[in-house]
Formats: sequence, structure tokens, C-alpha cells
Amino acid sequence: MIPQPIREAILALRAQGTAIRKISRLLKLSRNTVRQVLRRPQPNPPEERELPAHLLASISAAFTRCEGNVVRVKEVLETEHAMSIPYSTLTRWVREADLRAPKQRAGHYQFGPGEDHVQLRHMLSRRVNLL
Repeated sequence: MIPQPIREAILALRAQGTAIRKISRLLKLSRNTVRQVLRRPQPNPPEERELPAHLLASISAAFTRCEGNVVRVKEVLETEHAMSIPYSTLTRWVREADLRAPKQRAGHYQFGPGEDHVQLRHMLSRRVNLL
């Protein structure tokens, strides 16, 4: 996809009467790219649906009830509330609403002189508790 500033520059140069070949040389683009921008209308960016305030309560309640399983939240919203929300949108809304706690690190490892990750891997494969 051609960035918006380049698209605007092509349209501005063409409005001034600049030839396609000269525009392509000035902007270091192929002539076909310049023609493509001139032929096609400006693409509309996809609209991002923001989390409606009235849905936050039902999504939050379903998220808590489903123990953080967003696939299950989607199913609950569809069956109980007759809401069909795409999975990607629902996960973005969960992230934006900070419903999910940040992931916790499993542990903290410090390597002394001469130790390396190979020794750690060996200890983990034997399921030795490091802490």
C-alpha cells in the first residue's frame, strides 16, 4: 500500500500539470505506481470500532465469569446477549479495557561466572526447583 504522504504528493504534482514520467523520477517510483495512484480513488482506512460504554459492563462480567477465556466470552455474548463481535475486535477491547492482568514472569535467573543457559536448560529438564 502506498503511504498517504506519497499519494498526496503524486496528486499535487499531477494537479500542477507535471507529467507522469517526471513524477515517477522525482519521487523515485515506477510509472505504474504513479498511474495506479491517479486511477484509483483514495482508499478509506478501515473504521476501528471503539468499545461502547454500554457493552463494557457485559463484556467485563462475561470475562470474569469465563475466567479470562476470550473465546468463551465471545460464545457467551452470542448466546446470552445476541451480540456478534469479531474475535479480533473483542480481544482488542479486552486489551484496551485492561481486563486481563499482565503476564507474570515464571522466575528470575542469575548466572554466575562460568554458568550459562545450557546448565539452566539441563536443570529445567530435570525439573529442579531453582528458587
